[in-house]
Amino acid sequence: MANPDERLIPLESKTKLTKRGLLGYLDLINVYINKSLAWIAGISLLLMVFVVVANAVSREVYKPFIGTTELVGWLAAIALAFGLGFTQLQQGYVEIDALVEHFSPLLQRIIKSIMLFLSACFFFMVSWKMVSYAINVAENGNVSETMKIPFYPLIYLVALGFTGLTLALFVDFVKEVVGRAGDE
Repeated sequence: MANPDERLIPLESKTKLTKRGLLGYLDLINVYINKSLAWIAGISLLLMVFVVVANAVSREVYKPFIGTTELVGWLAAIALAFGLGFTQLQQGYVEIDALVEHFSPLLQRIIKSIMLFLSACFFFMVSWKMVSYAINVAENGNVSETMKIPFYPLIYLVALGFTGLTLALFVDFVKEVVGRAGDE
């Protein structure tokens, strides 16, 4: 398990430009993409607050906005999906290693590598299926219930968030296999 204080180090200092090579470039791309998605997730959270407050004010003054629930739900989906990869970068997840910590360091690395690889494969399939679902929704012409807006672009955006997580997991897997997982 990583030292909790290491998570507080800015991402820029974790990925040094001197660490070139394929893994270095892959890591830089990973950080750039997932940090950008995290910024968009933060903006989505702010927009959610703005929409809810504006709706509450308009309810008192005149009448509430139509489709507030849909809009807040879409923004929540974007915030959640776009924050996944950044959470993986920061190791901001719960890691239960009560059993694994009793194994040898080599076996721990092997198990972690397998879990990272399987997780990357799983979330790649999730992304892929979400894209195929978005294509299906677009072809069927499905629209949202209240605002009557096509929502397949939202599904593409959520798939993009899962793709960011897939990339982060894959980079962590490669680092673990190469033995540079602690080279942050």
